[in-house]
Amino acid sequence: MTKFSVFALLYLLSLCTACTQQSTIDNSDAIDAQLVENAQKHGIPGQAVLVLHNSDILYRNAIGVTAIEDGVLVTPKTVFPVYSITKLFTITLAMQLQEEGKLDFSAPASQYVDNLPLSWRSIRIEQFLNHASGIPEYFDSNDFSRPFPASLDAVFAKLHKLPLVSAPGERTSYTNTNNLVIAAVLEVITDTPYRELLRQRIIEPLNLHETWLNLADVPEARLVKSYRAGAGQIEPALSISWPDYSIAHVGAYMTLDDLGKFMSALAHGRLVSKVELLRLWQPYRLANGATGFFANGWDYGEWGRWHEVSHDGGTKVRARILFDDNLDDHYIVVYLTNGNKDGVWSHTLVRSVQTIILPN
Repeated sequence: MTKFSVFALLYLLSLCTACTQQSTIDNSDAIDAQLVENAQKHGIPGQAVLVLHNSDILYRNAIGVTAIEDGVLVTPKTVFPVYSITKLFTITLAMQLQEEGKLDFSAPASQYVDNLPLSWRSIRIEQFLNHASGIPEYFDSNDFSRPFPASLDAVFAKLHKLPLVSAPGERTSYTNTNNLVIAAVLEVITDTPYRELLRQRIIEPLNLHETWLNLADVPEARLVKSYRAGAGQIEPALSISWPDYSIAHVGAYMTLDDLGKFMSALAHGRLVSKVELLRLWQPYRLANGATGFFANGWDYGEWGRWHEVSHDGGTKVRARILFDDNLDDHYIVVYLTNGNKDGVWSHTLVRSVQTIILPN
C-alpha cells in the first residue's frame, strides 16, 4: 500500500470519529463537509477548527492525520506550530502597555531603544506595527542555510548600513524585523525579558497550559509533522532553527483550544479593554491616504457588516475575530492545518467556514 493510500485510509477513519468531537450548531454537518472538501481539494493531511460565538462553542472538530507516514488521528489536543500567529502575543503586549500609558504608538521607537540603525531613528511605533516602516528583513527567506545574527543587538548592527526598502509610511511591506523592534521596545519599558513578560502578562493569566515557546518542550507524540507545497505535490516543510529572539514573531506551538482561549480573551476585553481595541482595530492610513493592510499589527478586513481582524501563519494556520461596532457581538474562527499540496492561503480556508456561519 502506498503512503497516500495509507493517508486516505487514516483520513476516512478520522471522519468516522468526527461525531465524538464537539459540534453544537445546526450547520455543523456543512462545516464537516467543507473540511473534507478542503482536504481533498488542497491535499491537507490534518485540520483542527474551532468556531466561537461570544462565549459559546459553535463548532469544534479535528479531522485527518498528524503525518502522512506513521501519523495518528488529529484531535483538538493535537499541537500545531502557529508560525506568525506568534506575532499576536507581541502585538497584544504592546497594546497593553499603550493602554497603561507606558508606550506611545505615535512616538519613534528610538525614543525607547537607543541602538537602532540611524536611518530608523524617526520611524514611529505605529509604522513598525503596521508594517509600514520600510525596514529590511533581517534574514534571507530564500536561503535558510545562512546563519542568523547571534543576538538582537547583532540584528540591528547587521542592518545598520542597509538602505530602507521604502520611506516610512509610504507602503505596506511585511517584515519580521518589525516585530523584533517592538519586542526590544517592550523589554526596555518593562525592564523584563520578552519571554518572561509574555509569561507574566498572557500565558499565566489565561492558563495557557498547552502553549509552548520552545520546540523541545512540546510533547512529541502530540505534535503534527508540517508540510509544504512543492510543484503540485506535498513535501516536508523546511526545518528552521530560529534564534531565541525570534519568538517575537515565530515559534509558538499551541492546541486548538489554547489558541481559541487566547482569541476569546482578547475579544472579551480581558487583555486589552474593548474601548482600546476598537480604537486600535482601525486600518492604518499610509502617507498618500490609502488604507494599509493592517490595524496595529492585525490583518484588517470587512465582511458585510462585520469587521475582521486576524493573523495567519502563512498557508497553514489562521485565527480571526469578526465583530460588530462595539465588540459585544463577535465570532472567532481558528483554523489549524499541517500543510497542503497546492499552497492554498489560510485566508481561503477560514473564509470557507466563515461563509457557512455568516453568509454575506
